[in-house]
Parts: sequence; structure tokens; C-alpha cells
Amino acid sequence: MIRLNGFEVYVPSKESVAYQLVNPHLLYDTIPSSQATIPVFPAVRTNRAIFDYWEEPQAGAYLPEMHYEHFFNGELIREGYFILTEASLQTGYKGAFTDRLGLFFGDYQNLSLQQIDFGTIPLPVSLTPVVNDHENAPTCCFPTIVNENFYGANGASIFYAGKVNDYQNGDYVFSPVVPQFFVCWVLKKIGQITGTKITGSFLDHPIWSKLILVNLREVEAHSVTVKNHLPNFSIVQFILELRKISNLKFTFNSVEKSLKIDFWEDALSAPTVRDWSAKGTMGENKTPENNTRIRLSMSVDSNDALAKDKPAAFADYISPEVAGTSNGIAPMDFKFSTLLADVVSGLPICKQEGQSSQFAQDAKAWAPRLLFWHGLSGARPLALPSMGGISLFPADLAQTTWKETIALRQRQFYLSKDFTINETDIAQLDFSKKYHIDGVDYIIAQLNVGVPVRGVATALLLGGV
Repeated sequence: MIRLNGFEVYVPSKESVAYQLVNPHLLYDTIPSSQATIPVFPAVRTNRAIFDYWEEPQAGAYLPEMHYEHFFNGELIREGYFILTEASLQTGYKGAFTDRLGLFFGDYQNLSLQQIDFGTIPLPVSLTPVVNDHENAPTCCFPTIVNENFYGANGASIFYAGKVNDYQNGDYVFSPVVPQFFVCWVLKKIGQITGTKITGSFLDHPIWSKLILVNLREVEAHSVTVKNHLPNFSIVQFILELRKISNLKFTFNSVEKSLKIDFWEDALSAPTVRDWSAKGTMGENKTPENNTRIRLSMSVDSNDALAKDKPAAFADYISPEVAGTSNGIAPMDFKFSTLLADVVSGLPICKQEGQSSQFAQDAKAWAPRLLFWHGLSGARPLALPSMGGISLFPADLAQTTWKETIALRQRQFYLSKDFTINETDIAQLDFSKKYHIDGVDYIIAQLNVGVPVRGVATALLLGGV
């Protein structure tokens, strides 16, 4: 049974929907969508009413997307949207299925964060290390950063002491004031602005919830315009770049307008509880993964004199060679970087001109960077590139957020195999789960199947998990 906007559509019993269901967790530079080939709906009385008689010229041009639900024996097979592409009293209603991930955030999808109105944050008369919002959640913080070059060669003329957010004896003293916003607060704010419910273990994690966005734009008023201190990323680019650093797993529901952000490594290390061994048919095609190595590469801010020559901490990480394979390299490029820690003071450090109206520095550029907020430590507001065993440098991420993924890449292969599954199996399909088949654990990369099921389903499996 197919419903559009809650009404059952008449579909001849011989017709079926051909689904191409794609695992959304295996690609990092895009958010892949599943597809479906929808049969033509006949122009019978029931269907004409559902489509509001749109085939008639007098009906006008208004053509909204329709809420699509496909049920079979009480199981919800797939939910998304139906887009009408052609209507005729003689041939019926033709259309396409979409999960609307390409427009998940609506009009804000491709806008830069610096173009979105995130509002303003009033600065307290006496600046505190952390500013909270009305729900008492941390909004932004003011960690001290060593940066003798903030005002270029002009710092000495205004008695600049070489530290941003300079904190002494329990109070901030004369220095550039630069707020650093918490990543989780920005994500929740994106949810509020776009009408999206954003949840997940990433937002509640005891360490990753302390992640902050580092910028070099000075506040020169009594309030902070939030967008001025955010990276020049679109919302999609922002979450995808966060995904690379933390190796995240996104679960989108375009109908409920929800996004769940969890960790992909947790899925890879979870026990295998599903078994499709009895459902497999005889025969399969097995192919190797030629790129058995992963390279984690971090783009540093070339305006930072300390990072220009790419210190060892920022060096690319390349996983070890694997015996007996071609050892190709799969690149993973991070646009987020971080700051070094000063060996003398223990504070984060850079040597870079900031963005300020003083000395004509309004157009000074800064690249997006990340740090962990440690709070007041030794009477200092402290943010560092590491916390609780997690570090933001490539070689360290390889041992934490990328450990299971790198290990999988070294042993993975692909298997194309047919299965005799039923509609319940399709309804319960979970691309983040591992499936056991004849002694080997797999992740389903893609499943092609028709509903109602009248034949076999063809799956592309990722083996070696």
C-alpha cells in the first residue's frame, strides 16, 4: 500500500516499486540518497482526487511535494516524498521518489554560516570565561591564546602584551576579546533556525561536547554577532567536516526533520547480531579493495607563521602497507585544523594577524580551527588541542576516532550476492549494523530490491568487518 499525504493510492496489483537503497555512512564528502522507481498511478477517480485533478489545465501550476509512505503487511518499507513529474487522464500520474536530503535544511542548505542570522550574544560587563544561553548551556568561551602577531607590527604602540583574551588574577585585562563558540551550541542553533531536531551521542559526549570553533575576529562592541565568528562553511560542509574529524555517523529523517549524530567507530566495534546466512542464494562475485591505506591530511592556516611549514604534529598520517595488496591510498582531507600548544606557557599558540578594525585589519583572513575547552585550569581559561586521551592532530586521530575504520580498510573486500528476503527484512534494514553471512561479517553498502518482493534482492556487501 502506498499513501500520499495520508491517502491510499490505487496501484494495480501487478506493479511494484524498485528500490536502490544506499548506505549513507560510507562516504565522507557527500550525503548519498536512496532512489526508487515508482510505477505510474492510473488516473482513476481515487487517484485523481489525491492529486487534486492536477491533469486538468484549469487546475493551475501549483505542484507541492507529497508525503510518501509505502507499507506492506503493516510494515513501513520506505518513507519520503513523491514529486509529480507528469499527469494525464489517459496515461496516469508519473513521478519520482526523493528523501529530500539535498534540501534537508531548506533555504539554509547552501548558505554560509557567516550569512545566517544566529543572533547576538550580550557581553557581560565583567567578562567571564564562559557565557551561557538562557538554558544555561555554554554558548561561547574566552580562552587565552598566545599570539604576539595579532596586531602585526603595531601591537607595541598600544601596549599589547601578546595574548588574546588575556586573563590575570581572576579578570580579563586589556587585550583583543575573541569569543570561541561551542560546536554543540552551534549545531543546536542550526536546528532551531532550520526547524531540525538534532540529537545524538556526539552532543552528549563528555569530551567532544567541549569542542570549540577557534577564530581570530575581535569583538569591538558590547555584544557579539555570532555569525562573524563562525567558519565560512555551508551547513552541509560544516557537518561533513565535523564528521571527518570525529568520524561521525549521520542518521537523517527528512519527514520527521531530525538528524541524529553518533560515532561510526561505535557501529564498527558493536557486536554482530543479524544473520542473513539462510537468506543467501548460491554464488557471488568477490572483488578486492585496492586502496587499503588511509591518509589523514589536515589543511593548516597558511597565515599562521607557526603552521606555515607544517610542523610534525600536523603531518599527514598514512596507515601501514598491507602485504599482498596494491596498497593504494584513500585520502581523507580535513579542512578543520587546530592550534599548537606553547611549550613555555602551556597555552594554545599562533603567530597570525587577527581580524580587527584597528590598523586596517578588517579583511584579515583566518581558517577554521578546533580546540577542546578545559575551563579554568590553574586560574587560566584554557583550551587545548587534546583532552581526555583524544587529540586533534592526524596521527592521534588515527589511534582514536579512525582506529576501527583504518583497520577495516586494511582487510575489506566487496561481495555482490543475491538474497531471498521478505518485506520485513527491508523494513528493518539498518545500514549501521553488521550482518553475518556464512562465517563472515559484512556491512550492506547497497541493496536493490522490488516491493512487493517477487524475486531475489541484490546486495553489494563490504566484507572484512
